[in-house]
Amino acid sequence: MRKFVLKPKVYLEFFDHFPGYIALLDERGNILATNKTWQESALKRGLLVRPDCIGTNYLKLFDNLSEEEKVESLEIKEGLESVLAGKKSLYKKIYSLIDPERGRVSYLLTIFALKGRPKMVILIHEELPQEQISISSFERKESEERAPSSEWDLLVNHVLFPFLELIKGKLPPELETLRTDTLKALQEFRERRLRSLHPLAGLSTKEAQVALLVKEGYSSEEICQILNLSKDAVDFYRKRIREKFGLKGQSLSLKAYLRNLFSRESS
Repeated sequence: MRKFVLKPKVYLEFFDHFPGYIALLDERGNILATNKTWQESALKRGLLVRPDCIGTNYLKLFDNLSEEEKVESLEIKEGLESVLAGKKSLYKKIYSLIDPERGRVSYLLTIFALKGRPKMVILIHEELPQEQISISSFERKESEERAPSSEWDLLVNHVLFPFLELIKGKLPPELETLRTDTLKALQEFRERRLRSLHPLAGLSTKEAQVALLVKEGYSSEEICQILNLSKDAVDFYRKRIREKFGLKGQSLSLKAYLRNLFSRESS
């Protein structure tokens, strides 16, 4: 078995408590994990579905930019691609973004590959105290494309669900049946709505990580190494993913289903 050299405890402590923005990418550029700073920032920007960004391909963030923004961001994309391809072990760049509240903010971007196999890449954005002149706006673009939750989403999540839970056990049998049927219908609606926004919405962090790696063709053995999980744990998460996607009892390949799900999202 190929050994993944990163020590889980040290990795988690550094990863979650680092004040900058950190993402762990697989060798294809898919985001596998992000730290708390990244997720808190995503929530503030209105990214309510998968603020951990698991399943997002970082390279594709460059595809929807304007021509001017593409020129500005081309060097960063090429730097990331060079690390992913193994042409460079380390890439650094200083760039700046316009923050609506603070004005121009400068960052140091660092990208490097971890030792061991399967190959993983760390991407770090550190805020700098002084202004810099190099500009890249791909993160701002991503933020602008995130639409806020609709009034209907807010009604379902913050009014209807709490109300149906509040009256649980307080109704006669026939109305309790109606309550449970309504709750099931709303849950199915919410799952469809979330998945229209992100293929892995509705999954826990570990489920989303396993689903992403299954979709990318990693074996269960490799998933165990990457996520520091036992074989039983990976099998458990695969089972839960199949249940959540309504695949329980079906012979359909989970990898094929997930790839089709992601292809529909990108089309």
